[in-house]
Amino acid sequence: MEEPLRHKFMIPLEEQLPADPKRRSKLISLEEAGRIIASKRTLSLAGSHSADGAMALIRAAIRAGASGMTMIPPVTASIAADLPIAAKMLEKLYLSYVGFEYLGTAPAFRQAAKDRSLDIVEADEPFIILGTQAAAGGRPFAPVQYLYEAISAPALNPELKKVVDPFSGREVYAVPPLKSDVFIMHAQAADEYGNAQCWGGTGQERDKAKAADIVIVQADEIVGAEAITKDPARTTIPGLWVDYVVHAPYGAHPTFSSANYALDEEHLKRYLSMVREGQAQQYLDEFVFGLDHFEYLEKIGGLRKLTQLRRMLAA
Repeated sequence: MEEPLRHKFMIPLEEQLPADPKRRSKLISLEEAGRIIASKRTLSLAGSHSADGAMALIRAAIRAGASGMTMIPPVTASIAADLPIAAKMLEKLYLSYVGFEYLGTAPAFRQAAKDRSLDIVEADEPFIILGTQAAAGGRPFAPVQYLYEAISAPALNPELKKVVDPFSGREVYAVPPLKSDVFIMHAQAADEYGNAQCWGGTGQERDKAKAADIVIVQADEIVGAEAITKDPARTTIPGLWVDYVVHAPYGAHPTFSSANYALDEEHLKRYLSMVREGQAQQYLDEFVFGLDHFEYLEKIGGLRKLTQLRRMLAA
C-alpha cells in the first residue's frame, strides 16, 4: 500500500530535524542561487509594485538560462515580473497586476499579451492570496462564496471551479492551491542561518514560503545571529523555513528596499524606454548578461548612485 502524502509542515518536528543538530550556514553565492532557480518550473515572488523585488536573484536566474517557467507573482508587481517576460524566462503567469504605476504600463507583459506568447491566467488578488494559503496549509483548494458571481473572472480563468458545499448544499467557487518549486524574497537583513527580516512586506511572505519546496532569501545585509535574536518580532521568515541565503547588497535595485533605499526612477524609465522601443535584448545585454552583481551596481552608477538612493529615502 502506498504511503499517504504528507504536507511538509505536517511532518513531526523530530523527523524534520537534521541528524547533526549543529546549525550550518545556508549562505550560497548569487550565481549558485540563479542556477537553482533556473532548474525549477514554478517560481513565486514576494514584494509589491516596485518595492522589495528580489531583482538580484531574478537577474541571476536569467543569466543561468531560466526558461519555460510559471510565475506566481505578488498581487502587484512591476519589473520583477516584466523583466523575466522580456528575457523569455516565463511560459505562464498568474496575473493580478503587472505595471509601473505612474510610469505607465509594463511593456514586455503588454507585448506578450498582444502576441499571445505567454499563457496568462486571469487571477485577481483573492485568487493569488487564497490559492497560496491553500498550498501553504496543504489543502486541496480554498472555497470562495459569492465573490466571483459579481465579476467576469469565472469566464476568463479556467482554473476556477465550482464545488458543492457539503454543509449547505450551495455551489461555491474553489481556488486551486498555488504551490511553487521555489520562492524568492528580498530581505533587508538576514543571518547566515536563514532568519530573514523584511522591513516592509505585504503579509504574503510566510504563506508563500510555506507553499514552496525551496525558499531562497537575498539580503541587503548579512548580520550576526545575535542581531536577529535581539528583535525576533521583526523576523519575517524563520530560518527553519529557509533553504538558502544570498548576500546581495542593493539587491532590490531598481525597486526600493523598505526603510533602506529608494527606487531608482531614472533606471526604471530607461528600462521602460528601451523595451517599448524594441530594445529589450539590448537592455539585457547591458544590465544582465556578462555581469556579476557588483559589476551591475557599478554599471547603474556605483557608490554615488547608491548613496543617492539611500539619502532619498532618508529625506
